[in-house]
Amino acid sequence: MRVLQGLAIGVFALAGAAAVQADDTASVMCEQFAISGAARSVVPVTTFDADFSPPHHSPRNIPIEVILSDNVEEYVHFPIVQDGTYVLYSPEPDRFVGFKMKDGTSLKATTLPAPEACSDLLKGGMTVEITTGELTGPLPIAVELKKGPAGTVRFIVSRDPIN
Repeated sequence: MRVLQGLAIGVFALAGAAAVQADDTASVMCEQFAISGAARSVVPVTTFDADFSPPHHSPRNIPIEVILSDNVEEYVHFPIVQDGTYVLYSPEPDRFVGFKMKDGTSLKATTLPAPEACSDLLKGGMTVEITTGELTGPLPIAVELKKGPAGTVRFIVSRDPIN
């Protein structure tokens, strides 16, 4: 009986620690997103097989600004160097379709509500668990943006826990 109690306490403690990590990551993302002038402009591509080179590269933990064309599906990417949970938040979360591997494989993303730390700034987002095995260098993960009206979309991507 004590073993079961200990196991239950351990499971609840781990679940609580994971929730705290997610809250900490979201808080840091909110702080970064609120810094005036900190956004980096990234150029989207309209073809998925386009080169994932620096103009289309979205660094993690920095607010990103993308100028979208009218009614065109577009992509940008962010690199990962380790497997884990990745989180994207935006003031316009409905402009995002999801994530894809460089080979075109779609990754299962889960919708996120606005983070408590800045729900007035970041209205929602997505999270994805990426497991590739051993990485030998940066691996680009594509962020797919929905067709819609031309305009500027801002977002931020971080690993949870943030690093």
